[in-house]
Amino acid sequence: MSELMDKVKELMVLVERIESDTEAPEPVNGKVELSTLAPGEVFKIGEYDFIVLNHENGKTEVISKGFMAENIKFGGNRNYKDSNVRKIIEEKIQPIIEAAIGADNLIEHTVDLTSVDMQNEFGSIECKVRLITFDEARKYNELIADKDLPDWWWTLTPWSTAERGWNYSVAVVCPSGDIRYNGLGGYGVRPFCILKSNIFVSRGEQ
Repeated sequence: MSELMDKVKELMVLVERIESDTEAPEPVNGKVELSTLAPGEVFKIGEYDFIVLNHENGKTEVISKGFMAENIKFGGNRNYKDSNVRKIIEEKIQPIIEAAIGADNLIEHTVDLTSVDMQNEFGSIECKVRLITFDEARKYNELIADKDLPDWWWTLTPWSTAERGWNYSVAVVCPSGDIRYNGLGGYGVRPFCILKSNIFVSRGEQ
């Protein structure tokens, strides 16, 4: 009986150690590990607020809460690869994010440029910072809708093809979360990126 009780005590100690190891990390200098923030919570990248969208396999999808650029033209056509807005994101916005969190903490990934009506005219592209897709705008709609935003904002998804009569239009999102199409206006830019979940960040304004 005594031997059995000893085994039970050993097992309890082991369980306690496992539970301790899986507890959320303690804040460091007022910062918390990104992985501990729930979808919808806000944190800082430099002076900008970002929203947590999803955690998966040590990676965290995020989008800026507000615009990091305003009144921006998409470009000459529906192809994000050649767009003016991609140039602005990669040349002006991405360096700000890299300087704040470290370039190694941004995860390069492949994004599909298939249109809203499932026409794969432009293939895919490798990005570290980019616009959100139409599918992501639907999936995370409750988290990204914000009636306080001053304007509509871009996705990178073409609405359709030139062959079907849509030469310029891409999917755009209004502050309330409604998704429509446009190609000629100047709209806001909310960059999307995927970060390593184990970085430490400061909480932002909810």
